[in-house]
Amino acid sequence: MKLIRILPGCPPPVSGRTVAALGFFDGVHIGHRRLLDRVAEIAAARRLVPAVFTFSDDALTFKPDASRLTDFSEKLELFRQAGIERVYAADFPAFAGYSPERFVSDVLVGTLNADVAVCGFNFRFGARAVGDSETLVRLMREAGGDAEVIAPAILDGAVVSSSAIRAALAEGDALRAERMLGRPFAYTGRVEHGRGYGHTEGVPTVNLPIPPYFAIPRRGVYRSRVTLDGEESYPAVSNVGTRPTFGGFGINCESYLLDYAGGDLYGKTARVELLGFIRDERKFESPEELYRQIERDVAAAKN
Repeated sequence: MKLIRILPGCPPPVSGRTVAALGFFDGVHIGHRRLLDRVAEIAAARRLVPAVFTFSDDALTFKPDASRLTDFSEKLELFRQAGIERVYAADFPAFAGYSPERFVSDVLVGTLNADVAVCGFNFRFGARAVGDSETLVRLMREAGGDAEVIAPAILDGAVVSSSAIRAALAEGDALRAERMLGRPFAYTGRVEHGRGYGHTEGVPTVNLPIPPYFAIPRRGVYRSRVTLDGEESYPAVSNVGTRPTFGGFGINCESYLLDYAGGDLYGKTARVELLGFIRDERKFESPEELYRQIERDVAAAKN
């Protein structure tokens, strides 16, 4: 898969006609996947290049009030898994002032070489979001191309959306979030040194700080799974919170690995998948009381 960063006024960077999925795709959830699957179908039937147009993940300028479900690198991997061959990434400020007409003519037709554009039912575009999916269909047809609008994915009678996933996480409903995402909600990062409490107690601990722009689930303890360096996976118990027993720190995800005997964890890349809520975070009177509770949490996770 090829990542192509585009700027206003740039000529088409590569040749070949495309069918382009349009959107921010936060979470790349099952509704997004339906859209991407349709792009792959059209590409195969019409011998076009399956592509995505999206914005680079600048949390300060694009949807600043919405916490992220995925970072940009994870999006790219999920696009690749869906069969996308090109991802056109644009900085939001550079295109924010484009009218719908200019976006279609200059970007979709002029830069992406798009014969077909595919969007979701609630797609908005252009300066002040004045264009919608019907606008896109009309403008693409006027330009000699085509467009399709994908209906929403429905789960238990409700529309699947990034905001619905954030709401499920805020309630601690990791299972519902997983059903909407099509995979467990996860944090990925390099294992950092914490305060050393787990190490002191002989508990193998993965400590991942959570970026400030990332979604924060209900604070508490979760049954989880930790994958190290993309290879071995281990059942775990993870606490998402500020570690109030030890005075409180910046919010992070601290995971206690079950049945791990592989040595030092520091510096490894860890992916922590949250699988089910166990209890709320609380402050204990002593570290010893906390460790006794962790033993009970581990037993609950195993059950």
